[in-house]
Amino acid sequence: MQYFIVSKKSETSESELVRKWWQWHVSLPNKTNNKYPTNLTLAHPREAYSPEKCAWNQIDEKVWFLPDGKNLGLSETNAREIRECTVPHEKALLVQIYGGGYSIKENGCQKNEELKDCVDIGLDTVEFTAKVDGVEVMSSKNRDDYLPEPYQCKLDYMLDNLYKVPPGSHEAMVGGYFLYVEPLSEGDHRIEFKEKFSKSDYSGPSNIATQLATDRISNVVYNLTVL
Repeated sequence: MQYFIVSKKSETSESELVRKWWQWHVSLPNKTNNKYPTNLTLAHPREAYSPEKCAWNQIDEKVWFLPDGKNLGLSETNAREIRECTVPHEKALLVQIYGGGYSIKENGCQKNEELKDCVDIGLDTVEFTAKVDGVEVMSSKNRDDYLPEPYQCKLDYMLDNLYKVPPGSHEAMVGGYFLYVEPLSEGDHRIEFKEKFSKSDYSGPSNIATQLATDRISNVVYNLTVL
């Protein structure tokens, strides 16, 4: 079984997989109904997960993308999301533990250097761990082994995307800590990950901190059925 975190080199197969995850992520809708605000059937799976959403837009031939964790807020330190998902046994799995993706159409990120500043938020201070079937495979205690380098690319944003970016193809930058798992054997498996970031630890450009840095905590357990 293989695990990896994005390489420090920008032009690698790992970086391309991270781009693919972000392309999948921004290709999913985040539609909410003002008349029926509790109807979350078309909300983005990161924000309102349900088992059927795990299969949304899974068109890659080799990789199955898992939604990252919802921000539970620092006041919910002990909370966690339990998610059920059925995945095919022939596909590898990829999920973002902590990271960022920004386009030149987002506030505060109009230039390449600003894109990098946006993606860099929290990468050197976030606390995180990840487990596969009860075995810890990632930890921020060893972040120096795999601190990622942001990767510049183009992303195609759909209408009603999570970030309210105008639909279309835009220059963007992505980066973060990702867990990749080679295809699992048929049966039941578990992937767990959690992360915690406090904006009080951020020491980057003040304009980026003011607009984009936010406290964040997530704690996700995927109970997987592999068929």
